[in-house]
Amino acid sequence: MTAARSLAYATRRLVPSLILAAAAPFLAPTAFAAEIEEIIVTARATEESVRDIPVAITAVGEDRMDTFGLEGFMDLEAITPQLSIGRGGSGNGAAIGIRGIASATSSIGIESSVGIIIDGVYMPQARAINEGLFDTSQVAVLKGPQALYFGKNSTAGVVSVMTNNPGDEFEASVRINNEFESEDLTLEGIISVPVNEMLGLRAAVQTSDMNKGWIRNNAGADKYATFDAATGQINVWDNPAAAGEWWPGEETTYFRLTAAGDLSDRFSYNIKGSYAKFSQHASSGGGELFSCPTLGGRQHISLPVDPQPPGRQTTLFEPRPVPDSDCEVNLARGINDVPPGIGAINSLLNQFGDGDLGEKFTSWNITGNFDYAFDKVDLRTIINYNDATERWVSDFDGGGITNIFAGERNTFEQFAIESRAVTRFDSPVNLVFGAYYQQTDRFFDQDVIFAFLPFPGCVVGTATVCGPEFTGPLEDPDDQFTAYNKISETDGETWSVYAEVVWNLAPDWELTAGARYIHETKDSFFIQPYVFPFVTGLFIPYDPGNLLTRAAADQTFKNLIPEATLTWTATDNVTVYAAYKEGFKSGGFSNSAILSNLSPPLLNGAPCISPGLGGTCSASPGDDLVFSDFVFDPEENKGGEVGVKASLLDNSMLASLEVYYYKFRDLQVDFFNDAQFAFVTSNAGGSETYGAEVQVDWATPVEGLFISGSFGWLESKFTEFFQFCHGGQTPAQGCGPLQPGQTETDLRQNLAGNTRPGAPRWSGHLAAMYERGIGNGLVLGITGNVQYKSKTHLSADIPSITYPSYATLDANVRIRTQDGR
Repeated sequence: MTAARSLAYATRRLVPSLILAAAAPFLAPTAFAAEIEEIIVTARATEESVRDIPVAITAVGEDRMDTFGLEGFMDLEAITPQLSIGRGGSGNGAAIGIRGIASATSSIGIESSVGIIIDGVYMPQARAINEGLFDTSQVAVLKGPQALYFGKNSTAGVVSVMTNNPGDEFEASVRINNEFESEDLTLEGIISVPVNEMLGLRAAVQTSDMNKGWIRNNAGADKYATFDAATGQINVWDNPAAAGEWWPGEETTYFRLTAAGDLSDRFSYNIKGSYAKFSQHASSGGGELFSCPTLGGRQHISLPVDPQPPGRQTTLFEPRPVPDSDCEVNLARGINDVPPGIGAINSLLNQFGDGDLGEKFTSWNITGNFDYAFDKVDLRTIINYNDATERWVSDFDGGGITNIFAGERNTFEQFAIESRAVTRFDSPVNLVFGAYYQQTDRFFDQDVIFAFLPFPGCVVGTATVCGPEFTGPLEDPDDQFTAYNKISETDGETWSVYAEVVWNLAPDWELTAGARYIHETKDSFFIQPYVFPFVTGLFIPYDPGNLLTRAAADQTFKNLIPEATLTWTATDNVTVYAAYKEGFKSGGFSNSAILSNLSPPLLNGAPCISPGLGGTCSASPGDDLVFSDFVFDPEENKGGEVGVKASLLDNSMLASLEVYYYKFRDLQVDFFNDAQFAFVTSNAGGSETYGAEVQVDWATPVEGLFISGSFGWLESKFTEFFQFCHGGQTPAQGCGPLQPGQTETDLRQNLAGNTRPGAPRWSGHLAAMYERGIGNGLVLGITGNVQYKSKTHLSADIPSITYPSYATLDANVRIRTQDGR
């Protein structure tokens, strides 16, 4: 392989000209063929070249990944402009978007609209991006709905990753990569042994340690106040400056063992076992504050008010001053650790010791891929088991102020199996048909603390009276400083069947038409086992004898998803296609929401608050009880695209053009409703996305010089959507008005016509790669890549929040052996 025994150096800064000048005397002629690397993908059940496949796709092989320094999912943006990938501080952990369609990160219950496929297996959690692109042979980004072959929840597209298998020859390599700006050192080792025709083994390991990062944590030492309800006194806790000076400060460990072989001339297999660990200083450190309003000559942000005893609470939010440096785009952010004395008492807030913030993701995967070739049918079966755990502790007050902290542990477990058959009849018509089954379990546990709330006078095992609302000892020592905690779980089961007809209408014409039927069930619950007594008017504590204190839902979703594609092979080098496609993403349950009296459950369509919480309503088993803030409907879309692919200039240039239009119904969104102090998952009434994209790859006549570029135009807007007003929004800014009988929690704004977040109108990239022999069997490589994105909206509910157009430049220099060994 090309990367074997190579020494690579990569940096995101321009290489000093001195290096190039020093290398010049050693340049010597070396033959590099002026041809485009042909990439074979399996996007439609059979292997096809990206030159011919009637799908909008960006695919890169292992050589190109090394050239561009693509080490993680987020790096793929550099070569795929209409792809966006960003990490989130909580919830599902990442927003992955294609053509302006991405799911919100704030709810763990929303699955990504862009499917992540690793070695043919669908990964429901967006945190699968933490698996990295380690020892990967190919990555393909398929744009537009991909429901037929890639299953559920791919309404915007798919990112498909294939990892390396054992080869026919012995292979061993060691790689060292150091990124000096963030002090990120990566070590990688690979060994592949062909034992015999029936067995080949490959072991690969990679570890990285980033001492710094690119966002400086400027939070200094602070104080944290707690109210002792037993004595009525205020206690002040010291909070030292944050231990994590830089974000992200990532550390990763990846390991994969693969066994593969041919047991006969008909039967082959590969079995992969992998482990992934990803950690960083804090899950909430990736954003910066900017454009803060000025009050009295100082910049302020709106923060939740420390909840007060009954009768003293007048507002949920108030302006708080912040340091000026916290409201500038200057690669700095203030995020505080949990005060050590507080963190030591709560196991979720002390997961990383001494109250340190942090995030740690671990995942185990076992995947078996089995192929059997009958005389006229190829059968493939893929089996997967995945067990992932996510832990984090974060600062959620928005700035360098010690105020709100949360700790979480969530787990996800999946078993999935898929079988697919492809016919090879000697006739114009062939068939593809398959079946899929999946079982999942998601468990969620989170504790939240607010400054001023805890009451150290109320200790475990005592009968201390801690105010009129609390007359007994705490049951759990973790709750001594807890405002509220949340526990939730969802058990899911999915089965689906699909089929497609492939009909060669004429030598140059092909029609494919098929459909997938999907049936999915989700059984979920949510409780808040402990709520601090002074805030039970806001957060509903769990009572085993009261159904109104346990949000639950048994959901079933069904759908038939068709698609059809007509392909014309105009010449040996030109392919034209037109496709109609639909997509479907099942509804679900927002495990990370809040159960609040400000938005109580509905009993027979009417709000229902129990007497113990200030109401007069009660519920019995079998009643029509709906927790509307927790459940959301499926997301669906339909539309089409037309594309042209051409191989030009004696196959030295590959060009493609796609034009598309898709209309979405019930797009799944998640918003923070200031009026009820809660994130609420709901569905946007309508949205549409349309645009075009051009891609060009060119192996130039200049020996060793390769140029690649793409350019995209995109419009992605809401067409029908009434959503909660944002904090501070006035009627003059589009909030309301209230209708008769409504309260502030019912206030809405009309977002129809607004551009979706993460959908820049213009985007593109231009890259140049040059390789030249320098003697002694060595090759010098230089790569530069410029990526551009126009003004981008950052918030769906606050249209005025935008990020200006920008360009990024990546450059690297590398030295490798000429034969790659």
